[in-house]
Amino acid sequence: MRQTSGPSRRHFLRAALGASALGASWPKPLNSGAVQAPDGCGPQASIVARVHLPRDIFETEGTLNGEIYFRQRPEGNLSLSWFDGAGRVVKQIELPTPISIGAPQPFSFSLADGLTYRNSIQVFVNQVLQAEGAKFLLAPPARRWDDFHTLMWAGYPDGFYDSLASAGVDATIAYRDDDFFPVLDNNFRFYVEQMAWEVFAVYHKRQNLWHAWQEGYQTHRENWELLVRQPCLNDPKTDEYLRERLTRMVRMHKAFRPLFYNIADELGQGDQIQPTDFCHSTFCTVKFADYLRSIYGSPGEVGAEWAGLEIARWDDETMRSGLPFEHRDLMIARTTTDRAFDSIAAAGLGARYGTLAKLNEEWGTTFPVPYAAGKSTREDWETVAAMAAETRGIPAIDERSLEAKLGPLDVANARWGKRGGWRTDRSPTKFRSWSEIATFVKRFYTEVAEIRSTAGWNVAAWCDFRNFMDATFAAAVQRAAAMCRAEDPEALCATEGGQAPAAFGWYNYQKVVEAVDVIEPYNTANNAELIRSLNPKIAILGTHAFAYTPGKPLTDLDRIEQKRKVREIWWQLFHGYKGAIIWDNLEASHRFVDTNHHLTPAADAFSEVFHELRSGIARLIMNSRRAHDGIAIHYSHATLQIHWLLENLVHARDWVLNKYDVRLHINGIRNSWTKLIEDLGLQYGFVSREQIEAGKLNTGEYRVFVMPKSVAVSSREAGQIREFVQAGGLLVADFAAATMNEHGRDLGGGQLDDVFGIQRAEAPWPTKAGPQPGNIVSVSIDGKQFNLPPAAESSVVVAGGKAHGASGKGSTVIVNTFGSGRAVFLNLDVADYAAERLIGKSNSGLPELLEGVLSSAEIRPRVRVFGGDGKRVPGAEVVVFENGGCEHVAVFRNPQFDVEGLGDYAPIKPGDSGEDVDNTFLEKAAQVSLEWPSPLPTYDVRRGQDLGAIQTCKTTLDPWWPLIFTRSPEPLPKLRLNTADKLPASRHLQVQLVNEGSLPAGTLRVVRLELDRPDGHPYELYSRNALLTSSSHVETIPLAHNDEKGEWRIRARDIATGQAIDSSFILD
Repeated sequence: MRQTSGPSRRHFLRAALGASALGASWPKPLNSGAVQAPDGCGPQASIVARVHLPRDIFETEGTLNGEIYFRQRPEGNLSLSWFDGAGRVVKQIELPTPISIGAPQPFSFSLADGLTYRNSIQVFVNQVLQAEGAKFLLAPPARRWDDFHTLMWAGYPDGFYDSLASAGVDATIAYRDDDFFPVLDNNFRFYVEQMAWEVFAVYHKRQNLWHAWQEGYQTHRENWELLVRQPCLNDPKTDEYLRERLTRMVRMHKAFRPLFYNIADELGQGDQIQPTDFCHSTFCTVKFADYLRSIYGSPGEVGAEWAGLEIARWDDETMRSGLPFEHRDLMIARTTTDRAFDSIAAAGLGARYGTLAKLNEEWGTTFPVPYAAGKSTREDWETVAAMAAETRGIPAIDERSLEAKLGPLDVANARWGKRGGWRTDRSPTKFRSWSEIATFVKRFYTEVAEIRSTAGWNVAAWCDFRNFMDATFAAAVQRAAAMCRAEDPEALCATEGGQAPAAFGWYNYQKVVEAVDVIEPYNTANNAELIRSLNPKIAILGTHAFAYTPGKPLTDLDRIEQKRKVREIWWQLFHGYKGAIIWDNLEASHRFVDTNHHLTPAADAFSEVFHELRSGIARLIMNSRRAHDGIAIHYSHATLQIHWLLENLVHARDWVLNKYDVRLHINGIRNSWTKLIEDLGLQYGFVSREQIEAGKLNTGEYRVFVMPKSVAVSSREAGQIREFVQAGGLLVADFAAATMNEHGRDLGGGQLDDVFGIQRAEAPWPTKAGPQPGNIVSVSIDGKQFNLPPAAESSVVVAGGKAHGASGKGSTVIVNTFGSGRAVFLNLDVADYAAERLIGKSNSGLPELLEGVLSSAEIRPRVRVFGGDGKRVPGAEVVVFENGGCEHVAVFRNPQFDVEGLGDYAPIKPGDSGEDVDNTFLEKAAQVSLEWPSPLPTYDVRRGQDLGAIQTCKTTLDPWWPLIFTRSPEPLPKLRLNTADKLPASRHLQVQLVNEGSLPAGTLRVVRLELDRPDGHPYELYSRNALLTSSSHVETIPLAHNDEKGEWRIRARDIATGQAIDSSFILD
């Protein structure tokens, strides 16, 4: 970087940034910093007393008006030069000699030619540079985010930015309200980081607070004060705090148009997605009552949904009544995770034993039984669950600990007997020793952990509260974003460190995508697919790093890991990402640029792919529409909530201390469905409950709707799904579809069972765990053998549909005609597939089975990818981007990037990250044949080749780098470049790009323009990716007075076709 006078620039920037906002007036001439005069000039360099500008920050679209004051009347020529931060002389103005030194000499010029933040004005009298000049900052014009950005997370000091740029980095971090002078000095774009973590990520950033909460609540489950989040997001004081700091930070940065403002990183109600029952503050209790009012008509309706409870008043009415009450009297007290597990235990024990008397008989207990015969009710089972609940906070279930916690044995027996419902005599239980109690507690939690079915569940109170807290957190993020926009209307607001969709945190992604403009998700549990589907306008960013050992040569494994980084960057571009954040943190093992200013192996890993993406390909992809093949996949957050409970019953006693399990089975099911569809060369979009209820499924956009174990479905969703099938759509479900409502209440049968042509018999209590990973059986379907998982639900029987196969006692692939459409109930758990596909010898029949099912809806890939053996190439993904009448086809390897839901399989090592997945089966080059339905003009984008009108392309599929093709209904017209042959310095270079024929309707072009100076070196400041939306397009490049004289070369390359054009002009 060019070195300039540091101290005066720092002083100037601090003063400018400390002002209120763009356009502020200053009480003193902050911009009168001295420009050093040449040695020996003496008095001739001090004729100018000062240069006055009305402010320090200007808009590029505006005009700068200033005044020059003199100590003495200048004799001879008077001129002014505008220098920018790149050392360019942007403008030179000849000024008239003032008549009197008493009056200032005004001047003005347009700022439209500015290209850098930092600028200065220098004045010359008789060619002598004056000591007094001025500095000003230039706000860049507003720009759409329609090209790829690479952002450095570490805050490098001055002197490193040329090296970062040479590695393809174009933006960096400005941390909160810290100085960001190097960013402005070096003309990098930037984003503002971590503006309000104290509100949104406090328990993650301050782990001592989180661990203190966990330990406290695990031991004192009855202490409701521990369920108040600090800070509470519904407390007005929290908003006051946010408004002050966000306004201040936005005001500090807004003039320079940050890419985005990051509200917080790795945020959540507790520590990200770790389970917690926050928040039971007074503010949240009142808001929760309002939330329930928006769903239910009365407290009585709430009680009916929450398992027949008698509820007479809303919580806010109870709190305002003036009557005494305790927290346990409130509706919100019924929403805890412990209460949910108690309810599940009652349902599970009821399903297993039928009556409390039967449990007493088998367990040797003496809980008071109901007077009436018949199955025990949920209330009857409360006495059992309540006794177990008293032991939750005891670290060890032994005699001494139980006695110390629960008191004298006779008192405890009496207390547990009184917990019996009104249908019992509430006589004391008859436990004879603490040893018997320890045995009971251990058996209770063992059998709760064995519950495999959601039959009889009612966890509506818990689900309603979880949804309320998701909505509360999202609303707080939205308010924070609104505070930013109140100060900067152009602000894009972000969150970072996005977690898996989860029952806790705030990660109902339908809510998340409504709250932010930009998001950096950790690519896990299909969250990126959810984001791009639910809100395609969001700018998604990936985070990347490469670790190495400084001073040691790279190993073969290191070099493979470098290639894996390239693969992930491309994969993310094709999956809707608009940029990449490089995690560096100036740590020696991750730095992009070392302390000697040399690029490191980390930079080497990314530099080539960053330069290629930022040379036009990414802009072409990002300005085209990612297509799907008419397949919608259900995103049911209610189902995810149910699964967290189902899969954490083993932690029913200590869930507070248990880390959120990233390997939830439901995540594996969802992920395997995406991989199944992608492996068939097809694409999909997720649709949420809210979108389905609003009618999205029935707009004609989709022909197939997939329900990945969507157990919890609202009646309005079910109605829309039913309408979709009746109108001719294809409905595909694996198992357990729609047996609960959106509140988590079991309905006793599937809401769509008639659509599938099935019924459910009462299932026997399972005597052992479900199918183990890799359990495959041979299933005959219409006389053809398929290697498939065993039937998932043995209780499903055909009732109107037709079973095309069977596995053991269960029917599989049940097909039913419903209206004009069809429904297919597979009765298969597909969760294993995502791991099986990574095994070279995998013989799963799921892809072939699904291909046949989808073909019945006329769903076929736009291009097929075959190997040398004539079979479908495993793990090859195809994504098509529609560009008017053209399409851009990306073909690339599709590895598994995370371990979400994958369980214990051979390709999966123990651990929580994608680095624990063995993708080596997909890391070999493959000879492939791409086959389209018909011949069309085709262009190889990355190689820049016109392949002619082809139907088949034989080529090599690299494991790390993609194939990208442009297909057009007719040959794309040639591009012509027109420009002047000769230009004087400081003029505008007009580069006209003209199509020599008509493009297909709606098609845009991206052209990479690069200028080489007369010395042969490229000049990056003038290079760009031009977006052409008309037949004739002009790019204007403001040349400087001191640009090198001689022959400049213009190189243009049409990204879609590879056509290259060279031209030149003389600058004199």
